[in-house]
Amino acid sequence: MGIDGEEYTTRIYRRAAATLIERAAGIVLASRLLGHANEQITRNSHVVTADMVDRVTAEFLDAVLGG
Repeated sequence: MGIDGEEYTTRIYRRAAATLIERAAGIVLASRLLGHANEQITRNSHVVTADMVDRVTAEFLDAVLGG
């Protein structure tokens, strides 16, 4: 798939999960999932907007998750 494994860390997956959960169920649940003290921490460091999502990462997750 042309993916450099060195570029993909657990932080990328935490950000992806937080973004998906935030969109589906809200920032409070995303913050709880990550164990943050408050929602602002989650919003500032983990939740990303659609235009910030790396296309290769999105395609990879779609392939792995069956999307």
